[in-house]
Amino acid sequence: MAADVPTEVMTPADAAAALPTGDGIRLSAHPKARRHIGIAKGWGGLIAFALVLKISRGSAALPWPDAIERACVAGVVGYVVAWAIAQTVWRHLALAELEQLRTKLIAMAEAQAAERERQIAEAEAAAAAAQQAAGQPAVPTPIPQG
Repeated sequence: MAADVPTEVMTPADAAAALPTGDGIRLSAHPKARRHIGIAKGWGGLIAFALVLKISRGSAALPWPDAIERACVAGVVGYVVAWAIAQTVWRHLALAELEQLRTKLIAMAEAQAAERERQIAEAEAAAAAAQQAAGQPAVPTPIPQG
């Protein structure tokens, strides 16, 4: 019977279309991460700019135009480096937040399941007691699965 069913080979385009679409989890949508990454980028650029300008004018004794040119390039590099570091740090923080939330949700689901099982057991005990009080033999009722 299984030999009668033709096998279907998916092309790469079909496989890409079968993948779930959506935004997923993005740091740009995380309010604290977005703010802190922006602050880190600003400070990274400013500190690199000021540091290179100070070094260029102080110890290297370069003229102002050359020192400012180097400081601008260093500011851009500092901006990008600070962005990369902040992205990495916040990626780990966001994943830790997600894991903490997942653990909390699992614990809540387990507590709800235990409470539901307790309520079912109480209801079965009350039903058995009511049947015995009425003089009928206790018939075990099947527990619905689900």
